Amino acid sequence: MYINGVELIKQKGVKRVTVEDIARAVNIAKGSFYAYYNSKEELLYAVIKKSEKKLFDRVIAVQLDKGNAKEGLVRVLKEIYLAPDSLALYVKPSDMEYLFRKLPSSVEEWEQAKANDYFSQTLAAFRIRESHCDFKVLAYLMDSLQFIASQDNYNGGESKEQALNIMVDSIAGYLSQGIEG
Repeated sequence: MYINGVELIKQKGVKRVTVEDIARAVNIAKGSFYAYYNSKEELLYAVIKKSEKKLFDRVIAVQLDKGNAKEGLVRVLKEIYLAPDSLALYVKPSDMEYLFRKLPSSVEEWEQAKANDYFSQTLAAFRIRESHCDFKVLAYLMDSLQFIASQDNYNGGESKEQALNIMVDSIAGYLSQGIEG
């Protein structure tokens, strides 16, 4: 269901995927879906979290070049966050808010704690001092990057690409200010 869930999110978006879509994609009866998950939101959340974990593992595995950390961070953001297989391009903050409204409140609380843990682990992996990087500022920057990445090319591909490069460079510049010598 994970692979098909990823494809459905990419094709339809989180809010428009239905249980019927999922059942059809995995070739099971609609009623059989409920033997695995209580709701489509539960499945979609599980798909997003598994994708996020794979992305996080890729981020942590990257070793920055000690010579030019900012260039390394640009590469990481482009190769991993903007990778075609990343759901970050397809899942908007409003999609997560939608899922949180449909799932038990404990899920959102756990999500916030996990996000803070991922943030700390990522900073440590790249030798970035936490005191030099505000989680909320970085969250806004990453949301902005995601917003640009998820937009249709209504202004042309080159404009979108330039905007993505500016955002990636800005985020890498912000993060690299806190890298320990």
